Amino acid sequence: MYKQHLRKHLESFFPSSELEHWFDPLDIRPEPDKGILYIIFPHMFFRRRFMQHVRKEFEQALSSFEGAPCPCYEESPDYRFSAPDGGKRNHDPQHAEGRDVTILRSCENDPPENTSSDVSALPEHYTFENFLFNGKNDLPVTAALETTELVSSGHPPRYNPFVVYGPSSSGKSHLLGAMARALKKKGCKIFYGNIMTFPALLETAPGRCPASDKSCIFLDDAQRIASCSNMRDALVALMDIYLSSHKLLALSFDRHPSACLPDQPLLSRITSGLVVELKRPDLDIRLGYAERLSTDLKLNLNKEQLLALASKNTDIRSIDGYFARLTAYTAMSSKNGLPASAREAYKALTLKETGLTRLTPELIIAVVAEHFAVDAGDIIGKRRDGKLAPARNTAVFLCRELLNLTLVSIGNIFGKRDHTSVLYAVKSVRKRCEDDNDTHKLVEELKQKCLSRC
Repeated sequence: MYKQHLRKHLESFFPSSELEHWFDPLDIRPEPDKGILYIIFPHMFFRRRFMQHVRKEFEQALSSFEGAPCPCYEESPDYRFSAPDGGKRNHDPQHAEGRDVTILRSCENDPPENTSSDVSALPEHYTFENFLFNGKNDLPVTAALETTELVSSGHPPRYNPFVVYGPSSSGKSHLLGAMARALKKKGCKIFYGNIMTFPALLETAPGRCPASDKSCIFLDDAQRIASCSNMRDALVALMDIYLSSHKLLALSFDRHPSACLPDQPLLSRITSGLVVELKRPDLDIRLGYAERLSTDLKLNLNKEQLLALASKNTDIRSIDGYFARLTAYTAMSSKNGLPASAREAYKALTLKETGLTRLTPELIIAVVAEHFAVDAGDIIGKRRDGKLAPARNTAVFLCRELLNLTLVSIGNIFGKRDHTSVLYAVKSVRKRCEDDNDTHKLVEELKQKCLSRC
């Protein structure tokens, strides 16, 4: 009764639609003897939003209420709400009509602040057309395509929830993202995000039915929810609403859900749908991906280089990383006035990263001696005149950079010098490269000459 009187008073200050959103879900408990009005929130996400956006106006309106008590804000550990059909699910007899579902409980592991995620933030290449696969991944991809087609045409999903699991870099995020992007194009209201953005989903509609305006929800890296009991309870409640309403829920895990979730209501709901494994791409898929990247980036690597790259890198992310380094290496060479051929850059970068090279200290010393117009024997000898010092220090630096030899090994090559002398030479050349652009260009040019001759 008190809450009804208070609501009627607040209607003079707020539209009824706003009160439905943030006032009706509150538990109002007056304590007239103490002069306190307890405001109890459904969950911590509701409280956070209320305190940030509503509290000031609410307290101003409350102050004009007759006999206005002092508000005291608390978070309820057991606020409940019902699914639209009373929690009933046709395929689960345990969900009897009228059964209430706990949305969220207090948790010692509060998730971090997040902003709402949207499908527009997905990488552009997250599409079905760009998802390369072969026979071993037919089931998850075909099921994803069928689910997307059904939902986009207004039919309930045949597999709900749709759960895909697999190791890192198997393509789970890409597959979920492709579904989300395709449905977004068909006008569906989508939420796509990492499981740790789930609190942001609750904050967008913190009342009795979180995210009720979304027709499809995609949650990536769902295994991380195992450490947050509050989010597990919230996800259970959300799943009851969405599954009973035939709205699509799609999740990804890095392993089978039974291996990362305790035996609890959440696990039974997740495994009630289709759980499929997405395996890491085979060599032919990685090779096709590398060929596409080479063409898109206009690098035009030859077939032998692409095959070697796909063989060495056993997942898609590693291939992405290698092409990022290759592009940067090519651009750096061009900027320094050196040959910018991607094929040459590939050779140089691969040799540098793997150490599988015919490059030797003798070759480096010969290249440096040629440039400085000194005798190679003098560079490794005992003479210390001013003309030899720059050449010797540069040769020492290149042996360290290109061959990754130990300081002691380099010292033995250069006339059995002490390792501290070698370290001094390396540091002095590196410092000059940082301070002087001409020195930097010279060192890079000598690197390229050494690599091109091996």
